[in-house]
Amino acid sequence: MSKKVLAIVLSLIIAFSAVAVPVSAADVASFNIENIFNTLIDKLISFVLTYLNQFWPGYEDKWVTDDGYVPENFYEGEAEFDREVNPDANWEVGYAGASLLEGIEPLDGDYYLAGTLEPIVGRVPTKVLDDQRVRVFAISDGLSGIVLHAVIDGFGFSRGDVQEIRSRLADFAEKYGIVAVNVSVLHQHSCIDTLGMNVPLAPALILNTGNAATGGLLDELKIQKNEHFMENLYQKTVNSMKKAVVNMKKGDLYYGTADIGELIYDKRDPQAIDPNINRLRFVPEDGLNETWILEAGIHCTMLGAGPDELTADFPYYIEKTIRETVGANVVYVQGAELAITTDCDTLNLPEDIDGIDRMRIYGETVANRVIAINNDVKLDPVLNVRMQEVRLDVTNEILTLAAREDVLNPVIVKTDDDYQMITEIGYMELGNEVAIFLAPGEFDPILFYGGPESGSASWSGTEWEYPDIKDLTPCENVMVFGLTNDQAGYVLRDNEYHSMFTENEEINVICDTAGSAFVNAYMDLINSL
Repeated sequence: MSKKVLAIVLSLIIAFSAVAVPVSAADVASFNIENIFNTLIDKLISFVLTYLNQFWPGYEDKWVTDDGYVPENFYEGEAEFDREVNPDANWEVGYAGASLLEGIEPLDGDYYLAGTLEPIVGRVPTKVLDDQRVRVFAISDGLSGIVLHAVIDGFGFSRGDVQEIRSRLADFAEKYGIVAVNVSVLHQHSCIDTLGMNVPLAPALILNTGNAATGGLLDELKIQKNEHFMENLYQKTVNSMKKAVVNMKKGDLYYGTADIGELIYDKRDPQAIDPNINRLRFVPEDGLNETWILEAGIHCTMLGAGPDELTADFPYYIEKTIRETVGANVVYVQGAELAITTDCDTLNLPEDIDGIDRMRIYGETVANRVIAINNDVKLDPVLNVRMQEVRLDVTNEILTLAAREDVLNPVIVKTDDDYQMITEIGYMELGNEVAIFLAPGEFDPILFYGGPESGSASWSGTEWEYPDIKDLTPCENVMVFGLTNDQAGYVLRDNEYHSMFTENEEINVICDTAGSAFVNAYMDLINSL
């Protein structure tokens, strides 16, 4: 038992250490001796946590074995892709949404805000600035089945929670011919926690491991994301999905873009961004409210990660401005964001303006760019979608421990040697002109759109020999729906994976080969069509 106690103590130290990781230390990359030292520290931490994960009592039957895994509530999409325009095809789109704050008391102290690792005491909201919502669109070409997509205001969402939503929707989905059920989050750092990583980590480590070791005697003391909030979220999301299908109307679908490159910047080298905000604009035949589906890769952190105000950040004000100006329904989807964040310098705002006004003005500015789009292209009514499961070898034992403690809710199986996370990717085409990649995490845009060469200039000094994902599709236009159907962490090029003591992102990386694993999976998926 003494070794197990030692493992607990060391893990607590690690939990505290993780909070102290600097925001940026790119200059460390030029010192190879420091790279090597930090990598050795990473290995030591992994060794300690591996011991805890494998030998702490109560975890023996936590996850099924690899050969016993059976996919549950997984939607594969369409068996075959249609390229021709069928004369009977018509775009059909429906929209619905709901507040996730209705039905709870967000200021009663029982809910943690997301956005930072909390070592001792979690952040609870003391003020509500705007709403935390779920927004849903349903889309079909009238022939290929319906694709449902919910976007939740939240920090992250595990695949286990996606499966819960799908299970509650199963009978409805079968009745209405739904071929894909997808759930994304916008990754706000100031909403009630939907992932679990923002609970008080040290108390969770002590109480939850103690509960495992005692066979559940401390079950009432376990620390997890709020169950009442999650139940409210499940119900609101499922109901909104059903309403979106019932609300579907025939009409025309258009694609257009606006350049917002000067309003965003990449905090991490090598820098790569998609400067556009992309818009799918549905115009119903009845002439009533349009539905706009927007996508851009920008972290929602305009108030930082520390304040205690509850806010959906700038996407709330994008939607508010568009609704008030043109009356359209709005669903904003997070793109490939890695370390991309807002840049207000070009707005020339007064130095003494507070963060809330800065957030509002930023959202209004982006919204007005979207409203002014004049390069719309009408899309033929052809929809194709395919989903595929992906297995990642789990090398980040911090996240494995968090999953074991029921802080996170991923899908994990035990292999002969270690553990694998089973997540999923997706690919959708609209009108044979727009490709949408559904990505289960915070992807580096460089994986999709390309960017600076790495090679000897990379952190590891090795080459990256994989194609850009956008080049795998015949479509001219490419969008990314990030943080979809899982929070698989940050996804980097393999040769740009640093030590967790030199960058923030590495703490939330599932494995150091996730980049190549996902690119290979996307290539397999595209080649199977």
